[in-house]
Amino acid sequence: MAKAKRGSTVKKGLKFFNFGEAGTWKSTFALDFMKMTSENGKPLRVLYIDCEAGSIDNYLESLEGQGINLDNLLLVYTTSYSEVEEWAQKAMQEETLYIEDDEGNLEEVFDADGNPFVADVIVVDGITVISDNVKFAAINVSEKRAKLKAKSQDKTATEQFVAESTAGLEFKDHDKIKMKGKNLLRSLITGTDKYVVVTSREKTKKQMVDVDGKMQLVEVGKVPDTWDGVEYEFFTVLRHFEDDMGQIKAQVMRKDRTQVYAQNVVIDDPSPLLWQEVIDKNKGKKSNVVGNSMSDSIKKDEDLLSETMTNQKEKVQEEVIQEVTVDGLRDEIGKLISALTPLKKKSLGAKIKASGLDTDFNQIEAIPDLEKFLKLVKE
Repeated sequence: MAKAKRGSTVKKGLKFFNFGEAGTWKSTFALDFMKMTSENGKPLRVLYIDCEAGSIDNYLESLEGQGINLDNLLLVYTTSYSEVEEWAQKAMQEETLYIEDDEGNLEEVFDADGNPFVADVIVVDGITVISDNVKFAAINVSEKRAKLKAKSQDKTATEQFVAESTAGLEFKDHDKIKMKGKNLLRSLITGTDKYVVVTSREKTKKQMVDVDGKMQLVEVGKVPDTWDGVEYEFFTVLRHFEDDMGQIKAQVMRKDRTQVYAQNVVIDDPSPLLWQEVIDKNKGKKSNVVGNSMSDSIKKDEDLLSETMTNQKEKVQEEVIQEVTVDGLRDEIGKLISALTPLKKKSLGAKIKASGLDTDFNQIEAIPDLEKFLKLVKE
């Protein structure tokens, strides 16, 4: 159920979305949480989900040299959306964590104090890789869907191949992909008090603009290379870049809800250490976590809509059946006409006009009219 509370002071969250080109310290920014402390003065424990195959391995020796105990860091390497979601949920729910030892046996993970590892920070480094993989998976599904549809319509092997190879994502696929990513990231925002960093590569945004009376595609800025609009979910959005002097900087792209920095401020040597005061001030404050998870909320809304959907089920089924039947009739008509001689095609055209039907059967939507057209072709 919805969570209500009195207007007491609550904890401030650190929820960073960092994007930029390679080599602009996005991963380094995330790792700097290892140098920070909790509101009780204890070193932060970091679950680091690395989606870019060892993007931080070279930094670990440097951290250890600075006196950082790496037992407070748990690294997970994956390029799978489902595995990112699985590990993020484990951390949010503070489940007992296990990893495989060198012999393949499961062993429990402990922190630097010898206690079961409970993450204070969740990092997802390289969300671009995950969003790309989800898109590729959706394309594969789309190709299989096109092949099955072609088979159901008795297409030839060549036609099935063409249907499969030219299949693309439908509008509903794009919506599903976008919402899948947003649901994962929203759960990291609203479903936990843990501090969060998500990093992304960037891409150039282009749009059509009027240039001297001609519409041209021009560059209008840099945006995250991942699901559209996900950065709006976060409390602080930083775009990392290298200036003309080779110095790494970050610009606050959205209002910083922690109120540490104003919008559009450019930060030299960006690091979460600049937000340590936010954590320090959280001591004694109450949690502001929404009690139910994103999936629970969606399930409740599904239950609310299920009755309406049930009432419409028969209508939808009829429409699907009709669509398949229309396609089947058109295919049969097309095959028969292609086998006719020129003289018979001319004779058929006269009969179709006399019947009052549209001579282009592909424009006919009504099944009875298509059946009438087919009968004339067979005659």
